[in-house]
Amino acid sequence: CPEIVISRTIPPRVDLEYCKGCGICAEECPTRAITMVDEAKFSEEDKE
Repeated sequence: CPEIVISRTIPPRVDLEYCKGCGICAEECPTRAITMVDEAKFSEEDKE
């Protein structure tokens, strides 16, 4: 990630405050463990 929003902790964490939604992480993930989801499809309750 060019913005360095993914931590290398166990489990990995994405800092959504800084994520720009570019999708580079999903494209570059060698195990395809990251997917992009359209936030508009979820309500505020689903995000918690």
